[in-house]
Amino acid sequence: MKPTFFDKKTCGTCKKAQAYLNENKVEFEIVDIIKNPPDRKLLERFIDGDNVKPYLNSRSAIYRELKLGQNLPDKAKAIELMLQDPNLIKRPFIVKDEQGSFGFNSDEFDEKWTS
Repeated sequence: MKPTFFDKKTCGTCKKAQAYLNENKVEFEIVDIIKNPPDRKLLERFIDGDNVKPYLNSRSAIYRELKLGQNLPDKAKAIELMLQDPNLIKRPFIVKDEQGSFGFNSDEFDEKWTS
């Protein structure tokens, strides 16, 4: 089974991550995160309840509007906001079985996706 790569076509970080995976010959299934966002169960499984900040897209409009940088929500509220506006989910979000990652970090990709 291939990893699922939740993507937004206009996301530069998603493009970099895809290029990195392609260079490393990792096959993946692309899913539009806006049209088909991850469900609550998937987000709950991979978001750490102690600190939701690494899972939030700080560049999204809702992040700025709600001043989430100063008023960090708890896990339940963060997931609720993500379900209302998938732009709030840090991209790319990649998942396969019990592995998941948010954002692009080449070291983490090497550890989880290219080995």
